Amino acid sequence: MMKYKRLGRSNLRISEIAFGGLPLFYLEREAAVGLLNAAIDMGINYIDCDEAGSQFVPAKVYEDTRDKLGLVLKTRRCEVFVGIKCMFAKKDEVAGAIDRALDYIFKGTGREVIDLFHLAHVDTDEKLSLLLSPQGGLAAVQEAQRAGKINFVLVASHNPAVLLRALQTGCFDVAEFPFTIIENEYSKKVIPYCREHDIGTVIMKPIGGGQLASVADLSLRWIMQHPVDIVIPGMRTMEELRGNVHAVVNGGPLAEGELRQLEQAGLAIGSEYCHRCGYCLPCPQNIHIVGQIDIYRSRLIDLARKKEVYRIAKEQGAGVAADCVACGACVEKCPFKLAVPELMKKIAAALGA
Repeated sequence: MMKYKRLGRSNLRISEIAFGGLPLFYLEREAAVGLLNAAIDMGINYIDCDEAGSQFVPAKVYEDTRDKLGLVLKTRRCEVFVGIKCMFAKKDEVAGAIDRALDYIFKGTGREVIDLFHLAHVDTDEKLSLLLSPQGGLAAVQEAQRAGKINFVLVASHNPAVLLRALQTGCFDVAEFPFTIIENEYSKKVIPYCREHDIGTVIMKPIGGGQLASVADLSLRWIMQHPVDIVIPGMRTMEELRGNVHAVVNGGPLAEGELRQLEQAGLAIGSEYCHRCGYCLPCPQNIHIVGQIDIYRSRLIDLARKKEVYRIAKEQGAGVAADCVACGACVEKCPFKLAVPELMKKIAAALGA
């Protein structure tokens, strides 16, 4: 039976496994709607929206969510809470995103309010400083809260140090971050801080962005042994949905042999695992290192599509993996000493042909 947890001081009662929305972006509308309805039928009551690269484009953001989740909310809004992700940082941009989300996704659903508004990808001190400034996005969020447009505020980050600094402002009700047996540095300071200050915790990328897919059930169960609230794996098929729900609801603690199996799986990919913390940026060759690795590792698009994305980026003048000159600046800055130049070479060979 599905269990529900109090999400920190928001007091929202959320299913311990929720729905990470990124795969919905790559599904046809009918399949996405069917998967969402099935998830709600199983007791999932939180949808964490994610529209891949479209989230960075003001003219496109929330269109896909409107056309898929928006349809489901027309009849099932009372059954689910929704998290809306915002990648923008300036006050006017964030204010526009809030109004666009309300109009596109929640209008006519019977509860026209954003349950959790995400200030997302807060991975650098520069972005955090901008968000917190008088002309930053947090000011727009707080104004929207006072106007009754938003209930609670979430900060999402791939950088534990920056995330902790954001949480210490006292401005955020919920924290969202990646956490796996590979990426477990959040257990040192972030998770204890959240517990101490009654901040809700949402675990994104609980299967390592798909890299732990062979041990997905073990990864989910390992996470739930820690003092966190909910996990939001991305799910593309009914099989993945059923398997992940079963793992969280019925799996229980890992046996010694299962823990060894998970640890071995983590070691096998750990040497090339990007934590997406952003410390490697900016690159002297203007390569968005994290983005290049994301494309290469993605399980949501096939090789032909990956090559197309790579080609378009190159044609538009963006730095790509082939531009790497192996200067080593990224390795020096990386807390995990990831062999980025070697990885860029591998990505260029795979996607540049």
